[in-house]
Amino acid sequence: MNLRLIVALFILLLAVPSQGQRRHLQKAQRVKKISPEEQIRQEKQERMKAAMQKVMFIDSIVVDKDNFQTSYLLSPETGSIKDGDDFFHLKASDGFFVYLNEIGNRCYFSKQESDSTSNIYFTEATNTEWSQPVQLKGINDDKQFQHVNYPYMMGDGTTLYFAADGDPEGLGGYDIYMTTFDEEEKHFLHPVNIGLPFNSEANDYLYIVDEYANLGWFATDRNQEEGKVCIYVFVPSEKRVTYNANDYTPEEINDFAQIRSISNTWDDEETYSLAINRLAEVRKAERPNHYSNINNISFVINDDITYHQLSEFKLSANVMRFQQLTSLHNRQVVLSQTLDKIREAYMIASEEGRKAIKDEIISYEQEVLTLHLATQELEKTIRNSENTYLTKSK
Repeated sequence: MNLRLIVALFILLLAVPSQGQRRHLQKAQRVKKISPEEQIRQEKQERMKAAMQKVMFIDSIVVDKDNFQTSYLLSPETGSIKDGDDFFHLKASDGFFVYLNEIGNRCYFSKQESDSTSNIYFTEATNTEWSQPVQLKGINDDKQFQHVNYPYMMGDGTTLYFAADGDPEGLGGYDIYMTTFDEEEKHFLHPVNIGLPFNSEANDYLYIVDEYANLGWFATDRNQEEGKVCIYVFVPSEKRVTYNANDYTPEEINDFAQIRSISNTWDDEETYSLAINRLAEVRKAERPNHYSNINNISFVINDDITYHQLSEFKLSANVMRFQQLTSLHNRQVVLSQTLDKIREAYMIASEEGRKAIKDEIISYEQEVLTLHLATQELEKTIRNSENTYLTKSK
């Protein structure tokens, strides 16, 4: 073979990259194509994966986004989630939600402050009216967020969860945040993103921990078609535990972050079994329906007038009072049912066992009586104010 030809072939072979070199070059090319914004996002994801909370998800359900909150099966002691337009008797569909506490005398909700920002407010109920809304200090004072919504206050009265978008430190869409109230400074601390796996690049919101059923709930539209959301049920943890990177591959960590399979989180058979049983109990629990359907109510105003729709109330304050009345009555029904079961247990208990049950019965009876009196007083307030308005308008 001609010497020049051999040299030319040799040089050509040197110029052609090997398979490994080609992969390296392709990777380098891909890195070069990543924008600064994408690089920041990826670094943020990796940081959150390193600190990701280990969570056991026991169930998931895909539902329509409209009225999705009705699929949250919460204990009466946890309070309730209301559609803001229905609760405040508004005709506009602003898509904001109200958290009403278990007694029905305080609610938290989102309120638009300007064209670009909103914040969380609360109002309290007395026997006569709801107070003027008060902004929660520290939530969005620095305009960190654009839209703030889906509030939930824990039973301690100081730990607040909510969802917000527009945060440069967020993953995208709505993310779930947590903050606590500083008693000394009288404001909420700077909100903290609760991270993966609860948050994603999609919209994640309405995080609720039912302390009585020991179950957690949150919704997301990740991997869902338009108009649908997936509601996940998980086991809350008293202590935050993260994934040990030495025990899992990067692919497995990524799957946990995206909740690709809830069965992969069932690493403790006893914990899973107990949680499933609690969820089954919640699902089969009797749920009071008196006053529950806003489109089918029955409230006597006087001998000649009975309201069958919330829209029939002449005073907007009475719409909120009726919502409070609903919660009080439902709470009373649940307590009465519980009291009946405790009395049954008392009848078959030993003499020693009866002593312990007796105090519990007395406590429940006092609470039922208190709720009964509060319900009567609130009904009276609604009737009197409506009748006064009707009389003046004649």
